[in-house]
Amino acid sequence: MLTMLRAEGRVPQSATRALPAVQTACFSVTADADPGMLSRVLGPVAKRGLVIDRVNALREDGADPVLLIDMQVSGLDDQGRDIVAAVLSQTVGVRSVLVCDKHAGRAA
Repeated sequence: MLTMLRAEGRVPQSATRALPAVQTACFSVTADADPGMLSRVLGPVAKRGLVIDRVNALREDGADPVLLIDMQVSGLDDQGRDIVAAVLSQTVGVRSVLVCDKHAGRAA
């Protein structure tokens, strides 16, 4: 419908406004290579009623094997992001948690 209006030159002003920026929280977790670790790391996000946008997990073998888990979650405000990071850092077997925000502006 919007493309048809543009073709006729009658685009409502409200249809051309930019949508608000989308904030995505990015978590990078290093944890023990344990069979239940991935579900323990994903759990705090699921308990907030959110679906993870992207997740990548890699087992790094060596003298002390670890899981490297990176996940991105949109829909978390700053407080929610900090709470998830705190819960992750207190999870048994988690060695470190790094957090950052990724902002992406979207145009209509």
